[in-house]
Amino acid sequence: MSAFLWRDLPEAQLPQVSNAPFYGEAELSVLRLATTGFWDVPVSLPDGSRLHLLAYHATPPVFDGPEDRNGLRNHDEAAFWVHYLNGALPFAPPDGPVMLVGDANLDVADGDGRPEALLSLLTHPRLQDPKPRSDGGVAAADPAHQGDPGLDTAQYDGPGSLRVDYILPDATLDVADAGVIWPLPGDPLAEVVATASRHRLVWVDLVFDR
Repeated sequence: MSAFLWRDLPEAQLPQVSNAPFYGEAELSVLRLATTGFWDVPVSLPDGSRLHLLAYHATPPVFDGPEDRNGLRNHDEAAFWVHYLNGALPFAPPDGPVMLVGDANLDVADGDGRPEALLSLLTHPRLQDPKPRSDGGVAAADPAHQGDPGLDTAQYDGPGSLRVDYILPDATLDVADAGVIWPLPGDPLAEVVATASRHRLVWVDLVFDR
């Protein structure tokens, strides 16, 4: 799936400049949609069935020009999974429970980007959003924050705290708990977590029948 071409996505939002295509035919014939990759990894469950682990890492929706090629690509990388779950791609949709995980590099309430496709994923009938949260995210909230800061998963120098990392289990799965490892200031782990990465670890506990 990682080799899937951007132009082959249904309703692909390809960049333009002055109403002219930004990419030529030669570029579009080889330009894949996935910045890093699209993966569907089967995981065996205790009852013998399989969970499809869907994973990706999208491009940041910034660092481009008026053509907004990164913003459009970020949008379409999320749209890929909507189409995949809907059976609208050349690949057969997963036939069992799924769990979408990844760095979408997008916050639907704060920061830059086009949130429509990611919002469609967060509300897709095959998925559920357990909304992992942390007290540390609340404490690090920016004054102009529009979304729930407890859901934030990363902290940047420019845009501040954002929710960009997601775990979206299948709607049929039993979620026991979820969270983001973002300690409060003063916690011995706070400095370790902050220096390890701009991103905070997101986790979800699932319950399966044996």
